[in-house]
Amino acid sequence: MRILYCLCLAFLWLSPVWAQPLPLLPYPKQLELQQGEFVFTDQLKVQLPTGQPELKTAVKRFIQQSHVKTRLDFTKNDKAQLLIQLNATTTATARQMETYQLEVSNNQIRLSALHATGIKRGLQTLQQLIKQQANRTVVPALRIDDEPRFSWRGLLLDPARRFLPLTDIKRQLDLMAAVKLNVLHLHLTDDQGWRFESKVFPKLQQVGGKDGYYTQDELKELVSYAKERGIRVVPEIDVPGHTTALGLAYPHLMTAPAPTDAEIHWGVHAAVLDPSNEQVYPFLQQLLTELAQVFPDPYVHIGGDEVLSDRWDQNNEVQAFMQQHQLADAGALQAYFNRRVEQILKSLGKTMIGWDEVLDDQLPSSVVVQSWRGTESLFQAAEKGHPAILSTGFYLDQPQTAAYHYRNDPLPDSVSAPERDQITSWSGWNFQFERKRGSPVSGSLYVLQLKSGQQQAFIQFPGKMLIKAKAVQVKAGHTNFQFDSWMGPVKASLQLNDTVQGKFVVGNAPYQLTGQAIASTQQSSLPLDAHRQLSTEAQQQVLGGEIALWGELITPELIDIRLWPNGFAVAERLWSPKSRNDEQDFYQRMELVQLWAQDFIGLQSQQQQIQGFKQLVPASHLADLLTLAETLEPAHYYHRLHEKSVAGLYHQQAPLNQLVDFLPAEHQALRQFEQDLELWLVQKKPQQLSQLHTKLRHWQQAAQRLAKTPKIAATPLFHQIAELCQAGLDISNSIAAHQPLSVAERQQITQQTEAAAAIQQEMIIALHRAITTLLQATAPVHN
Repeated sequence: MRILYCLCLAFLWLSPVWAQPLPLLPYPKQLELQQGEFVFTDQLKVQLPTGQPELKTAVKRFIQQSHVKTRLDFTKNDKAQLLIQLNATTTATARQMETYQLEVSNNQIRLSALHATGIKRGLQTLQQLIKQQANRTVVPALRIDDEPRFSWRGLLLDPARRFLPLTDIKRQLDLMAAVKLNVLHLHLTDDQGWRFESKVFPKLQQVGGKDGYYTQDELKELVSYAKERGIRVVPEIDVPGHTTALGLAYPHLMTAPAPTDAEIHWGVHAAVLDPSNEQVYPFLQQLLTELAQVFPDPYVHIGGDEVLSDRWDQNNEVQAFMQQHQLADAGALQAYFNRRVEQILKSLGKTMIGWDEVLDDQLPSSVVVQSWRGTESLFQAAEKGHPAILSTGFYLDQPQTAAYHYRNDPLPDSVSAPERDQITSWSGWNFQFERKRGSPVSGSLYVLQLKSGQQQAFIQFPGKMLIKAKAVQVKAGHTNFQFDSWMGPVKASLQLNDTVQGKFVVGNAPYQLTGQAIASTQQSSLPLDAHRQLSTEAQQQVLGGEIALWGELITPELIDIRLWPNGFAVAERLWSPKSRNDEQDFYQRMELVQLWAQDFIGLQSQQQQIQGFKQLVPASHLADLLTLAETLEPAHYYHRLHEKSVAGLYHQQAPLNQLVDFLPAEHQALRQFEQDLELWLVQKKPQQLSQLHTKLRHWQQAAQRLAKTPKIAATPLFHQIAELCQAGLDISNSIAAHQPLSVAERQQITQQTEAAAAIQQEMIIALHRAITTLLQATAPVHN
């Protein structure tokens, strides 16, 4: 694999087309490529600033991870080949602490920063630049001036639901450091588990940590490991909801009835602390004091999300307490609880973070609000003066394309409808679609005809910001468009008359829409509000964003597949300038950085997939399954969890050892095939067609061989893939020969693509998209 990475890198650097951008991720704020290169010798003289022993460790780790064959000579000689300068200041902001300048010439590498953290960031960039060329190790001559766009670039890991060994967490810390993520958020407690050792309340881990918990010494060592890499660790103790594990250990703290059995099912559960019980607060004081002694970070997360109020509403003592304290409803009771906890944390010198449900008018402005329900709550928090963090759109436990995460921005551009004098006509519809779990999703759609001849479409979900659709096409009674939502990317294909009929493909799987016309040009004014834009002051409150990797579908054997490489997309979005938004450029760099991370940092995505596939097929068919996996995707968004819910598998004991579990969210090979197909449809070159056919036959033959292998649950999918490949061969031949398909042939292939687009075993056959594109490029003959 290392040879493949070095060959790819050498090709890019030798090609003048690829001189810029370099295969860096996240990409620096400013980069100037110059003539020449620095060549590593068998001895590297390094000059470090005095009084910074951690930088010596960082340089040693940089050399070790880079596999540079050189001996380090730490010297005070000004002629050092690697010169590290620290222009220390006591007034640097969080962002300035990570700023660095990197200059590479033929004779020297000079790395300077205001803080040791900036040096660590610069070393990571330098490591990505190293390449092997013949028998030499070189870095291109250049100058980089770099700083992060946002100060909070986090990753939430969830060992509460499924325990994660420390070795796996440390590997993620190495990968985080490699792409300049700087906050590890540890979700340590939930209904299904308690992972923090309390020496004051040992029943917590005795009851909630039977399948694993972290001792305080282990966590202190993890904090130290993270600090060496320039990463902070923020703990989360989730209260007052998500507390089944806590309630099993200390039932007297719960609103009756307290839980009596360990919770294995996912979802939101009734167990909740009793805010009217004064014993709760000394308990939290002692527990959070222990937590503060283990985690030195100034922030502590208290959760505060998804609190069901049923037991509060039905408890006479709680209701009497609410009347006594003039608390109007359950929301006011939780706000009271939050303020008590905030005061405890304040007494410990800590700043409270909570999920966006904690936001209320009396919440102290110092409390950080983390948005998981949408940009709307992020904006609301920032407008109220709270520091705010975005997680919506960065949920990597929900498979999505990397491009979707890459487009997601904590400070999105504003959206507004055209001026009235630009609109010729418009029509509106209400719509809804059912999900297999949870309430239906409803919204409104407005299609505008402009005087310029263009059509625009806008989508309004209740309580959400206005969304402007892209790629709007109105043709032959069908309206197609695309947009990004909190659920993921959406592709709409609708028939709009007095009713709405059609589908939203959310991620990669469809929902069927229904609805009714509600208004038009002749009936009323266009009811569209502009997308809110934050004031300059409020924008400063947005700290950044945080990846969420919830544990329902995550085990140590799968974590790298789920987290990377899509985590690279979030890392760049939160570090690099907003103007760096070319998705094609990002994908090209992402593929190289993924290979680099496998070779030099320890990324195990490919290794985990191979190990998983070995459990499913004989060794003689492993290569076939790896080949065929290129055509498959896990169902995106929450489709998988919804499927599990319907099947009675929405719980902790459901196995995660099926084909779908070892699939990445998307595959580079299929993405490249789709791009090559689009190019051939424009250029129609025989060599391009030959390459497409080679790939289709490669997939087809692998599918045919696998279909003959007994005891594989996915065998019906293999048959479908083989048939789809044949359809692709037939359609492309018909296009090349200018011989349209018959109506019957077209109908048969349409049925095949529709079947492939449906969720099967929590997967979809993603190849159907390319075959559909081919089908749309040819017209049928009429019998």
